[in-house]
Amino acid sequence: MAESQAIFEAFEQRLVQQERKHVVEVQRFNAELQELRRLCGELEEQNRSLDGVGRLDSSDHFTKRVEWTINKFSAEAKACQKGQPIWSPKFRAAGIDGVRLEFLPKGREKSFDGFCSLFLWCPSGVSIKYQLWVGNYLRAPDQDEYLGEIGHGHSNFCPVEPEVDRDSDSLKVGVDFLEVIRRHELEDKGLTLISWPLQRMVAKEAEVLENRGVSQVVWKINKISEHLKHYPRGASLCSKTFTAAGISEILLEFYPNGSQITKKDGFCSFYLRCPDGVSVIVTLFVGKVRKGPIKTTFDSTSGKGLPDFCLVEDEINRADDSLEVGIELQNRASKTLTLVT
Repeated sequence: MAESQAIFEAFEQRLVQQERKHVVEVQRFNAELQELRRLCGELEEQNRSLDGVGRLDSSDHFTKRVEWTINKFSAEAKACQKGQPIWSPKFRAAGIDGVRLEFLPKGREKSFDGFCSLFLWCPSGVSIKYQLWVGNYLRAPDQDEYLGEIGHGHSNFCPVEPEVDRDSDSLKVGVDFLEVIRRHELEDKGLTLISWPLQRMVAKEAEVLENRGVSQVVWKINKISEHLKHYPRGASLCSKTFTAAGISEILLEFYPNGSQITKKDGFCSFYLRCPDGVSVIVTLFVGKVRKGPIKTTFDSTSGKGLPDFCLVEDEINRADDSLEVGIELQNRASKTLTLVT
C-alpha cells in the first residue's frame, strides 16, 4: 500500500512538472507568435511602399490620369487564355493608394470574340467616378463604390486589335479619375469622415466658364472602317466628357453599326448625354446629315438621340477614313428657381 502511494505521488509530481513546462512552452510560443505578427506587419507595410508606384506626398491628389503601356503585346496576348488577366503594378493616384488595373486581352469567358476586358481595383471605402480607356477607345464614365476587394469595369470593353500600336507592338491602357470621394469610418468615435475633391470642383467650374461661348462640338472618329468591322450592333464609342454652352459633363455616344433598337440595316445611332436637369436646344449631326433642332430636358443617365440616324457609309470621309459627328446646342436655362428649406 505504501509503495502504491509513493508511485502515485511520484506520478502526480511528474504531472505537475510537465504542466509547468507546458505553461512555459505556451508562453514562449505566444511571444514568438507576437513577434512574427509584428514582422509580418512590417513586411506588409514595406511591400505596400515598394509595390505602389507614385509618391506619398500631397501631389498624388492631383494625379488624374494613369497610362499603362503593355510592351511586347503580341507575345503577352498570345500567352493569355480567355479569362486570364494581366495586372498593372499597384499605383497611387487621386489620393488613393493601392490602385491597379486588371486587363484581359481576350476578355472573360462570356465576352464577345475579339473583345478585351478592363477593370479598375481600388481599396474599400472609395466612391469614384472614372473613365477607362484602351488605346483611343473611351468608355462612358462609370461611377462605383468600393465596399470590398473587387474590381469594377467591363467584360465587353472593346475590340482589342484596332487599338494596338503595330509599329511598337504595344498597347496603352488607362484610367482618368474624374471624381473621388473617400469615406473613413471611426467606429469607436461614431464618426464618418468624407473627403470631397475640391480641386476637381474648382477646375470643372473654371472649365464651364471658359467654354461657355462654345456652341458647336465636332468629334472626329479616325479609322472608322475598322470600327465598323470590329464593333457589332449594340457596341458604342464614347467621347471624352467636355463642357460647352455653360453645361458641364457632356458626353457623345456613337454606335457605328446601330444600337440594339436600330431597325434599319447600315444605319448608325447617335446620342447625347448631359447631367440631370439640363435643358437644351440641340442639333445632332453625322457627316452632312443633321437632325434637329430638338428641345429636350435630361432627367436620367440615358442619352437623348436617334437609334436610326443615317446610313453611316454615305458619310465617311474616304480620303482619311474618318467620320465627323457632333452637336450644335444652346442652353435653355430654367426660368424657375426653387429653394427648399
